Amino acid sequence: MSGTTVLTSMAGCATIRDLTSDVALEEVNVFNMVDQQIKGSIEVVAPAGDTALERTFELEHEQDQNIADVFGVTGEYVVNVELMNTEIAGTSQAIKTVSIDDTNEQRIGAVLNTTQASEPIVICVGTTPKDFLAVVN
Repeated sequence: MSGTTVLTSMAGCATIRDLTSDVALEEVNVFNMVDQQIKGSIEVVAPAGDTALERTFELEHEQDQNIADVFGVTGEYVVNVELMNTEIAGTSQAIKTVSIDDTNEQRIGAVLNTTQASEPIVICVGTTPKDFLAVVN
């Protein structure tokens, strides 16, 4: 299911409200913080080399997609996010290897449109929505 994150401005600073009732993390999460609809795909390759997830997404601004039942074991997962027919700050793809040490607590997040100019698509590991939304542009 999709959740919504609300961004508010206070004294010139962007503040993220963690609406835990609306943002329920699953094992893999894609967050669209771009001011437009984004279409793309996400692939996750498990430590043994098999494809654990291959999914397309079509997300409106501030919408997310959450996918369960991806992790089988702890280890290194390769995450590939590819945007279809669009770019964010000249980037349409991000690939990163992340380490999952606790399959019950840790989650993978792909955040589209971040504050990191060199990485407009950030792939990272966290345990709460705030872990992922801290990099929002």
